[in-house]
Amino acid sequence: MIVLEKGQNHLLNMNLFHVGLGWDVREDTSSGYDFDLDVSAFMVGSDDKLISDDYLVFYNSTNRLKVDGSNKLIRPLKIVSSNNWADNDVMRHESRPVDPELSVIGSLDDETGETSEDGDDEIMDIDLSKVRSDVSKIIICVSIYDFATRNQNFGQVERAYVRLFKPGQEDSDVGEFRYDLNEDFSV
Repeated sequence: MIVLEKGQNHLLNMNLFHVGLGWDVREDTSSGYDFDLDVSAFMVGSDDKLISDDYLVFYNSTNRLKVDGSNKLIRPLKIVSSNNWADNDVMRHESRPVDPELSVIGSLDDETGETSEDGDDEIMDIDLSKVRSDVSKIIICVSIYDFATRNQNFGQVERAYVRLFKPGQEDSDVGEFRYDLNEDFSV
C-alpha cells in the first residue's frame, strides 16, 4: 500500500476501484452531535471547472440509484430522481448518488461513522472506463456535514482516512493508496 502525503501525486494503475472513507470520533470530544463525514467527487474538465452540477457526486445529488434493504444496488442500474423520496433523510438512506454515465457511484450517507469499527464508513465506486471523455480529473473531497453549526473539525476525529482499493480488497488494511486526514486538517 502506498501512503500518500499532502501534495504528493502517484500514478493510478486501475480502472475500477473503490474509495473508502473511515473515521472515529475522539473519546475526549463532545459536541452534542454525531460526526458526519462525507466523501464527494468533483468531475472537472481541462479548465478545472465542474462539467455541470450532475458531475458533483455527493450525499445530496439529485441523480440517484436505489438500494435494497441490505444496501446493495438494485439491478439493473437505473437513475432515478431525488423527487422519488418523501424527504432528504429517507433519500440518503435508500439511494446512492451518481453521475449520468454511472462512472462514479457515491456512498450511502453514514451520518455517525458507526457503519464499521475501524473500517470504511462510506464507500464510493469509480469505473474510469465509463467516465465521459471531457472529464480530465476526478477530485475526491472529504467534508464534515454542518461543521459550522455543530462546531466540529477534523481535529475532533481520529483515524480518519481516504483509501483507494480494488474490488475484493475490502479489508481496511489492504489497498493501493491511503491518505490519512491528520492534524493538518484540525481547523
